[in-house]
Amino acid sequence: MAWALWLSAPVGATVLAALWAWWRARPKRPLDTDAAMQAHRDYLAALTVPARGTERVGPDD
Repeated sequence: MAWALWLSAPVGATVLAALWAWWRARPKRPLDTDAAMQAHRDYLAALTVPARGTERVGPDD
């Protein structure tokens, strides 16, 4: 019967790892309307901000 105890440890670890992986891989819940609209506004606002300044800087500056 000692073999069952030795076998239960790797089986239990495998089951726990599978449950953890399943839990982490679940898709996120969809946003509610207010949060989705705010995220879209933030996205549009980020598109209007230039990534760099508009001034050209020469190699001497």
